[in-house]
Amino acid sequence: MRECLDSVAGAKDDLNIEHFVVDNASNDDTIQVAENRDGVIVIRNIVKAGFASNNNIALKQTRGRYVLLLNPDTVVDRDSLSGMVRYMDDNPEIGVSSCKLVNPDGSIQYNARMFPTPLAVILRWAGYDRLFPRSKRLTRYLMSNWDHDSERDVDWIMGAFMMVRREVIDEIGLLDESFDPLYYEDIDWCRRIKKAGWRIRYVPYVRVVHKYDRESARSFFNRMTYVHLKNILRYFWKHRSSGR
Repeated sequence: MRECLDSVAGAKDDLNIEHFVVDNASNDDTIQVAENRDGVIVIRNIVKAGFASNNNIALKQTRGRYVLLLNPDTVVDRDSLSGMVRYMDDNPEIGVSSCKLVNPDGSIQYNARMFPTPLAVILRWAGYDRLFPRSKRLTRYLMSNWDHDSERDVDWIMGAFMMVRREVIDEIGLLDESFDPLYYEDIDWCRRIKKAGWRIRYVPYVRVVHKYDRESARSFFNRMTYVHLKNILRYFWKHRSSGR
């Protein structure tokens, strides 16, 4: 989190930023680290909450024309925030935008995707993408077969870096907390946003490092496996009449 806070402080430029940090009932030095930063508003949870709930706590207090969901394991470039704000200002039909997310080694993270299908989810859980990385069934879903240096409309983007227009939140509401503690709340939000007629855009000119361990996160023996499966089923049931 220290790196994330440092990077945001260095990227403020002339932007008027409300910077919220939600401490999820931590037992480390998160509160002390955050409270020692100028302009950071710390929200303390007494008990642990999920991803959607934690973000909603902060979203309810924001006042800006855009809100940015930003994971604590990210590092933003100096011009990331101002660049994304300029892009949103210039494109009022875009409801949500995200950047090019990269791993610490510079390789691409596929954070912009098509909406999942049951088959795509099953194949990915089975490791089909590692055995057959050029499979059309999965490259279409992961959108791994196009140049990530070009911008384009997408179905959904990961919540690790997600800039949302204020009007969008006023229109469709906050993240669905029934997906707590984690997984599929960002896909559900994007689906609702897109259904309301807003565009969702991948913007490669802005670059952010995301220190995400995908292999650990998707392990069949991970303690969150049950939660992941539950939310997959919840998502498909909720949107069962929404087409693909």
